[in-house]
Amino acid sequence: MTPSLRLDALFDAQEAQEKREQDAARRLAAEAAAKQELERQHFDQRPLTDADKQFFLRRIHTEFEHHEREALLASFPSDYCSDSGRHINHHLDGWEETLPGYARRIHDFWHADLRLGGFGFSARIISFSHDMMPQDVGLFVTWPEVRG
Repeated sequence: MTPSLRLDALFDAQEAQEKREQDAARRLAAEAAAKQELERQHFDQRPLTDADKQFFLRRIHTEFEHHEREALLASFPSDYCSDSGRHINHHLDGWEETLPGYARRIHDFWHADLRLGGFGFSARIISFSHDMMPQDVGLFVTWPEVRG
């Protein structure tokens, strides 16, 4: 007599389902990694345009008019930095050298233009992972509260 259900069949089905789920998870992880790498490459290669500069100037005006002392110009994952944000997080000398492509171009714009107008520049970690590792870097143009 043939049984109406076999335990081996249930285990086989369960194992097949687990394999499909693992394969799907691996596929999603690979797709996410590929997407993150494309975003990183885009950030690295992105030019600093005149439109970007005008946007930054408007942002500075707006923040100044609202009595703020800084304007966030851009943010990006700390993993984009050559040291994953370590120099920025610990305020170490040479942090500017760790900035990736587009962030470096923003810093260069500040250095060649806004610095001459009396503005400061800073980079700092603006978010941390649940285990307190640097997650996102913010680039800020700063100014004093009163005329110096």
